[in-house]
Amino acid sequence: MIPEKFRRHLWYRLARTAPTNSSRRYALRRMSFVEAEPSSYVGPSVTITPLGGPTPNRTLLTLKERATVSPDVTFLTSMHPEEAEIPGYDGEYAPIIVSEDAWIGADATILGGVTIGEQSIVGAGATVTEDVPPQTIVGGVPAEKLKDIPHTE
Repeated sequence: MIPEKFRRHLWYRLARTAPTNSSRRYALRRMSFVEAEPSSYVGPSVTITPLGGPTPNRTLLTLKERATVSPDVTFLTSMHPEEAEIPGYDGEYAPIIVSEDAWIGADATILGGVTIGEQSIVGAGATVTEDVPPQTIVGGVPAEKLKDIPHTE
């Protein structure tokens, strides 16, 4: 029997290095705390926590329809020490949701508890610490609203 932590690590490595989007999405779904819709796109070298720590039995990262995640994006769904024992602190888990048609630029970092709104864009290298409203472009560290995306029908 392969230990859960080791199995999760194997799927994580495949999700980061697989040559195709479909194989990266498949590996992400096998990690048990990620939901990725078939029409979502996941670039290479995406980092998702928790990796080594305990994983709660719930979804921590949701990629909705046509959500696009560029290369080298980091999703920090947990804040905890990896192996350290800190009395009274077990860490915190907070889910991240990337809504329909949202796009996350390369090297962005998304903190736990954040929802990226529908049809929003996160600029490359941004650090998102709070929710992004629908149809909004954000960028910077920490990410700030740069402009609204005009609604067209």
